[in-house]
Amino acid sequence: MPNHRYIDFLAKLAVDNAHPGGHGLTEAIIEQLSIRKNSSLLDVGCGTGATTVFIAEKLHADVTGIDLHPGMVKRAKARAAVSTSAPKIVLASAEQLPFESNYFDYLLSESVTAFTDVSLSVPEYYRVLKPEGQLAAIEMTVEKQPNEQDKRLIESVYGVSDVRTENEWLSIWKSAGFINLKSFHANEIKTHSGDVLPTYNLTSIIDEGAIEVWLEHMQMMQKFKDVLTYRVFTMSKPSD
Repeated sequence: MPNHRYIDFLAKLAVDNAHPGGHGLTEAIIEQLSIRKNSSLLDVGCGTGATTVFIAEKLHADVTGIDLHPGMVKRAKARAAVSTSAPKIVLASAEQLPFESNYFDYLLSESVTAFTDVSLSVPEYYRVLKPEGQLAAIEMTVEKQPNEQDKRLIESVYGVSDVRTENEWLSIWKSAGFINLKSFHANEIKTHSGDVLPTYNLTSIIDEGAIEVWLEHMQMMQKFKDVLTYRVFTMSKPSD
């Protein structure tokens, strides 16, 4: 049974752009994708809807955000409701996307895929993208595989089934059929905070469970500061 404590913690904070690199990295990725006006984009794991609404308003794109956490979806729908672009927000899983094949021009996943079963989610990304469609993903990455004990610790704290190196991620994308694979350290795209994982303001979080998750997160950042990082992966689906 997956451990959702960290995801529930993020939902409780409801912080916009809680992914590594924050909003600045989101903007840089959007520039990399060169998203066309009126194109369709899927924001997987949209959280509070900050990125979903930003892209819809800035680029006048047809944007859909999905998230599996009901609390996040509620907040994202409230944000979308007052947006001039009114993006769609859907309660759905990355592992079973409720869309037709070859539907979206772009797909964005900001620190989401690592928390899914990649044998299900990544093929779904491929399926719903149109031929020549583009995918960009921010993913937790290890510089080298930690020993088994440390590996299990990271997996337990963040509720992921595996921690992966850059090459392991590239293999996953390639096996699904993606081409034109590129991998970047975030600072190769845009100057950003040096934190490998996001930090949070806990002034509104007072329950013991949230504090425990917070402390575990901070301990991970310190203990694995030279091991645990993240990368941006970009790729495309082949033409027919």
